[in-house]
Amino acid sequence: MDIISNILELFGAAYLGDFSKYMFQSGAYSPVFYVMLLLPLIVAFVYYIVLDHILLAQTRKWLFIGGGTAAVATVVALIIAHQKIEGFTFSQNIIDAGIGSADFLSFGFIIFVYSALFFLVFSLIFKSFSSRSRNIPF
Repeated sequence: MDIISNILELFGAAYLGDFSKYMFQSGAYSPVFYVMLLLPLIVAFVYYIVLDHILLAQTRKWLFIGGGTAAVATVVALIIAHQKIEGFTFSQNIIDAGIGSADFLSFGFIIFVYSALFFLVFSLIFKSFSSRSRNIPF
């Protein structure tokens, strides 16, 4: 779990104080990472392998699907993070966790960027298996 927390904290560059501390102590980094990794993987697989439709073979639609995937992954990750932190602080009788909405926004931005990058990487991998969407995104 240390490597996952380091990745999501950008190797210390995005350490968010109490937010990062409670994320680590509650074990929230792993489920957030799996959502951030698996959702783009599944969507890219469906886009290139399952659907592989000519109507989807446009860069504009690929960008919309990739952005939507990253946004959904971000929302799900933030919900998981909030629930895990809230559950941990409640179980430890911590009244004021010292976590603000700016911490969640910063973390959400990191999740969005990582999810979009994963979608790009999985797209580059799966596009060679596609017959109609082979030229998307590039």
